[in-house]
Amino acid sequence: MKNSAALKRQMRYQQWVEEVKDFNSRPKDMTVREWCALHDIKPPTFYDHMRRVQDYFAGQLQSIDESNQMVVSEPTFVELPPAITEPKPVMPGVASIICGNARIEISEDISEEFLLKLIGAISHAQ
Repeated sequence: MKNSAALKRQMRYQQWVEEVKDFNSRPKDMTVREWCALHDIKPPTFYDHMRRVQDYFAGQLQSIDESNQMVVSEPTFVELPPAITEPKPVMPGVASIICGNARIEISEDISEEFLLKLIGAISHAQ
């Protein structure tokens, strides 16, 4: 008997999920009252179904949390460091190319061949 009740409950939830999906795909200019009238559902009943579907899926997420150790939490705000506004000083014997927050530093012991490849790559990028 217990399985029969669970099956009936599951079928109701499935019906309500389909109802909510159908509601969400309604024309943008159609009001809740118009949609409910079209489907022969009273608005308070529809809102109850929607709340129960939301509660059901919220419960599913909590079950996933417990079984898979997946954490669903409130949004967390993190303070980020400010954007780089002034470039750090260039060390002696180093050439720097700065573009926004990106910086390429070229030391004085770079080979001429590599420097020519770098210049070629930069000129092709522009």
